[in-house]
Formats: sequence, structure tokens, C-alpha cells
Amino acid sequence: MAGKKSSSERGSSHPDRRTFMRSLGAASLGLVASGLPAVASMTESANKTPAARLDSEAPLRIGMIGRTGHLYLVLGELDKVPGARIAAYAFEDGDWEYNSDGTRRGGSYDLDSQRKWVESQSWSSSGPKLYETYQEMLDKEKLDLAVVCLPYVRNAYAAAASAENGLHILCEKPVAVNFADLEMLESAVKKNNVRLSAMFAMRFGTSFYTIKQAVSRGLVGKPCMGRAQKSYKFGQERPWFYKHREIYGSSILWIGIHAIDYIRWIMGLEVRKVSAFHGNLAHQDYPGCQDHGVVSMELEGGASAAVTLDYLRPDPAPSHGDDRLRVIGSVGVVERKDIDGKVELITRDQSPRLLELERPKSLFEDFVGELRGENRHLIGPEEAVRVTRICIAATRAADEGRVVEL
Repeated sequence: MAGKKSSSERGSSHPDRRTFMRSLGAASLGLVASGLPAVASMTESANKTPAARLDSEAPLRIGMIGRTGHLYLVLGELDKVPGARIAAYAFEDGDWEYNSDGTRRGGSYDLDSQRKWVESQSWSSSGPKLYETYQEMLDKEKLDLAVVCLPYVRNAYAAAASAENGLHILCEKPVAVNFADLEMLESAVKKNNVRLSAMFAMRFGTSFYTIKQAVSRGLVGKPCMGRAQKSYKFGQERPWFYKHREIYGSSILWIGIHAIDYIRWIMGLEVRKVSAFHGNLAHQDYPGCQDHGVVSMELEGGASAAVTLDYLRPDPAPSHGDDRLRVIGSVGVVERKDIDGKVELITRDQSPRLLELERPKSLFEDFVGELRGENRHLIGPEEAVRVTRICIAATRAADEGRVVEL
């Protein structure tokens, strides 16, 4: 079972690791590694050495890190996983200059307000230990799984530290906002033989999962082109770090990553080249965030795909998001083309028809199932890193006005 390393195992290396991460954290504020590691074919990672499995009969001890992003993907799904409990909760990164709310670190910290929030949650019955920083939590707790939901620039550091402590990781996306941090995280995961997954929740939506099954069954023939849309309401305000590009990363990494992930996954083709454009025309109070963008991709085998993303959906719209997908194959087209999530298929031999929607497990249930040896997770062992790398490359392409090869 994966658990926290003993103090004797950590003793000499722990200070060096933390110093290394702190120095990388400083470098991440505006610096990007110059190299682009090659992206392999989607079929090349099938035989990778599996991460150490968890005992399906033992309790699953979860350590939560941060409160930014899609917490409900875990906290709202605990009852679907036997033995799952929140054993500990940490709220901040002790190696960062900011707290998650934007205040500067160094003064007194109001852990009582965090405690009140925890106690208001149904899952608090597990009696989680509360910590100001994840560093303290990882030093003191014996855990199996870390769930990382920090301001985006710090996800890689908490995830890498969790890997160094032998924990499997479910991380909010993006798992990193630049290549240097991403490579640091990838190295930590591989070195410690732990499993990393990202909150690519749209793979688990019924319409996108149904389209994946249709394409996998050959109903549209050979996939030739894909087109996806991500459109969100901006709302009255956004977190403070949307004003800071070096912390936010990009909207390609926050919004576009969903569509880039599911279009690549559904078509079953790796991304080879990207070009992109993005900007901010309507929300200039948040200069670190782009409110619109488009990403074009060349896929392996000569196929192509395009993603549009925006934070411009009007407030009176009936849903927060408007997500679309169209996959065009050699003999047919399958698409989700309205907010109702219906999936339509048309082929050379059949007129348009609606497909019966198929429902997978939840992301959290599916991930833990693989950790316990019960199923294969829909998000492959290297895909959290790979999809993030594509999105960082697309961000660079937009910033520099050029095509980037992967």
C-alpha cells in the first residue's frame, strides 16, 4: 500500500527537495523551459509499468490540498467508493509567498475559519486532521491519495511533494502552467512509481463518453477532423489570481484544456502541431485571463482539429457552460450540438438519429478503481502530463504567433 515514507527515509533528502521546489517556484513566475519534449503516439504507453496498487479491503485515506477548483469531483463522490474518507486537509503552500485568498504569507493564519467550513460538510464526520500547509500534512500523516486543488501555478509543487511521499495523486487541471514545472512533476511521479490523474471531468459526461464509444466502434469510419467549443459565463467576479498571468497560466490551460483533452481522447489521435490565438477584450479588470481563444491542431495521420473557448457566455443563458463537439469521419459524423447533451449520428447509410447515452463511473470512482486493481482508468497513466504539455505549447503558440511542434 502506498503511504508516507518513514522519517529515516526522508531525513537527508527532504530539505534538498523542498529547496529545489522553492527555487523552481520562483523560476515559474514568468520563466518557461525552452525545450519541448516529444509527444509519443497514444498507443505507445499501453505497456508502461503499473503504479503500486492499493488494498481494496483497506480504508482509503485521502489528504486534501487546497480549495480551488472542482472539489466536488471528490468530496461529492465519497459515498461511491467503499472505505474512502478524508483523513486530513491542508489549505496552503508553505513555500509560496501567497495564501490561496491572495493575502501574503507570514502573518497569523485563520485556521478556525477553515475548520468551520470543514465542520459544515457532511464528509467531516471522518474527523479529518486540519493543517495550514500541505508540507506539514505530508510530514505528519499516513495517506494513500492526495487531491490537489491549489491556485494553478502551485499544483505541480503539491503534486510532486505528494509523489515524493509515495502518494497517488488526483490533481486539478492544469497540473502545471509551464514546461519546467511539468517536467519536475513528471519526474517525481515516475521516480516514485505513483499514479497521477487530472480532473478531466468531461470524459465522464454522458454525451462525450457516448461519442467516444461511437467513434471507437467505427460508426463514423476513420476520424478525419474534430471541432469543439467551450463557452462559459464569466460571472460577476473571478478569483484574485485571474489578474496575474504568471499564476493563472492561460485560459487555454483552464478552459480549453477540457476540449483539447476530449477531442484528442475521442478521436484517438495524438497532437503533433498546434497554433493558437487568444486575447482579452471584455474583462480587462482581469488582465491575466484571456476571455476568448482558438486552438488549431494537426493530429497524427494527417487529421486536424480545432477548439474555440471563451468567457463570453451571457449571464441570462440557461446554463453556465455551452460545450459542443463534432467528429467528422470517413463515413459519418457524430456530434453534441446543443446544451441538452443529445448525441446525433449520421452516416452514409443512415439518416440522422439520436444515440442512446451511455454513462461511465464518476471520475473519482473510476480512478480509485484502477488504484485498487478493479478497472482501467479512463485517463491513462501519462495523459495528465501529456495533455497539459499540449496546452502549454498552445499557449506559447498564441503568445508568440507561431506554430509549435510537439
